[in-house]
Amino acid sequence: MTKRLSQALRAFVSVFFIVLLLYIMRDKYPQILKAFAATKVPVFLLGLVIFAAAAGVGSIRLKILIGAQNIAVTLKEALSLTFIGYFFNNFLPTSIGGDVAKAYYLSKNTDKKAGAYASVFVDRVIGLFTMISMAFLALFFVEEGVVDPTLRYIIYAITLGSIVFIILITNKRLAQKFRFLFFIINPIKEKLRKVYEIIHQYKYHKALLIKSFIISFVSQILFFTSLGVVALSIGSWIPIKDLLIKMPIVSMMSLLPSINGLGLREGSTVVLFGPLIGSGKAFAMSILWLVILLCISVAGGLIYAFSPQFKVKIKELNEGAV
Repeated sequence: MTKRLSQALRAFVSVFFIVLLLYIMRDKYPQILKAFAATKVPVFLLGLVIFAAAAGVGSIRLKILIGAQNIAVTLKEALSLTFIGYFFNNFLPTSIGGDVAKAYYLSKNTDKKAGAYASVFVDRVIGLFTMISMAFLALFFVEEGVVDPTLRYIIYAITLGSIVFIILITNKRLAQKFRFLFFIINPIKEKLRKVYEIIHQYKYHKALLIKSFIISFVSQILFFTSLGVVALSIGSWIPIKDLLIKMPIVSMMSLLPSINGLGLREGSTVVLFGPLIGSGKAFAMSILWLVILLCISVAGGLIYAFSPQFKVKIKELNEGAV
């Protein structure tokens, strides 16, 4: 019953924001259609290739973090897990649902179950923290008044929250003060405690973490470049500083309960990039970005379909997650 309610909620959120966005943009349909018609397909495909390259670089980071748990995984397997994660984002809650799939399938091939979940979790945290840090640092290179004050405060708040979270998962003494939360999630508290212990150990792998952050930086730059290239495909230019500052907020919005961020991602893209390139083109760009995500998801679905080691039903995955 709870899972059905959760699925209904995220479907409602996505449908609501898509319908709301379509209503708000009702006067911009001619501009949107014009942008689609003028799309330079080769440039758009370049954006797709760059996005796939970003996912590939991210797979290297995932492999390194998994290896820290002494779990044997090849780069090909890490890449497969990454693309399958994109596929499962369409079925599991929010755009981090694919992480659950990655951790679950990884845990099926090792007796270090907690280590599998911990490595995927740390991979996600490093990716998000890198992206947020890049937005925070970009603010220092932007003149006062160029960035909307509200947006600036949002980035400050997200950065502060991220730092507090990092401190919490790396400081056992502080984390002990929140142990009461385990009583709220009593059915899986022992598993979560074990995962936390393993996550905490990552702070002693300083060289590995530095390497992971460098890889993550390259991956994020490629992701941002991909969106910039998509904008170019419809005849628009987005300065790199705006990509660095605004894309983390779009990504954070997509983490909210929905169908893979659908509706929330497109709406925030229009709100944040509309003032730069026009709301019509921003909407068209968000749809083209969605097409890229769907293409990557299809690739992940094909890997899932033709890889025997991943033959587990979605229902079983939901029941077996942590």
